[in-house]
Amino acid sequence: MSALFPTTAATLLIALLPFTTSLRAEPSAVSIRVEQANKSDMGAKDPHTRKHTRTLNVFVANNSTEQLELKVKHVIFGRDMIHHDLITAGEGEKMVTVKPHGSEEVETPAAITTAVEQHYDAKAKKKIAPSGAIIIGAGVQVMHADKLVAEWYDPISLKESWGKTIKLSPPAPKK
Repeated sequence: MSALFPTTAATLLIALLPFTTSLRAEPSAVSIRVEQANKSDMGAKDPHTRKHTRTLNVFVANNSTEQLELKVKHVIFGRDMIHHDLITAGEGEKMVTVKPHGSEEVETPAAITTAVEQHYDAKAKKKIAPSGAIIIGAGVQVMHADKLVAEWYDPISLKESWGKTIKLSPPAPKK
C-alpha cells in the first residue's frame, strides 16, 4: 500500500521543484534597506491636478571581509492615467564602493509626475479627459560583476515589470 502513495518528503520535493528556478537574488553578503520620500500636491487652482514626487534613499551594507564595487539600479514605477499601462517615471544607476563590514547611502534623483483626473469643467461646459501619470511603486537591484546580489520592490508584484514598462516622456517645454 505504501508503494502507491509517495512519502511526504518526496511529495514536498515534487511540489517545490517549479519554485526553485525563479529569478531572484542569491544569498550574499550584501543587504539593502530602502527609505522612500513621497510627496503629492494638489494644484492650487485646479483640484483635479496632482503632482507626485518620489525619491529613494538606498542603504547598501557589505557584510563580507572584502571591498565591493557594486552597481545600484533603481526604477520608479507609475501608471498612465489614460490607458492604465505601467510606465517608468524615473530610473537610474550608480556605482558605489562599499568597504568591508561597512555601508553606503545612495540617494536617487526625484521622479516627478503630474496627473489630471477626468472631470467636467463647468466654465468650458465640456468633459476634460484624464492625462499624465501617477507613481505607484519602486524597485532597486544591486549588482556585483553582472550578478544580482540584492533586490527590493514596493509592492513586490512590480518585480515582474522590471524592464518591461513604457518610458514616461518628459513634458513638452512651455512656449
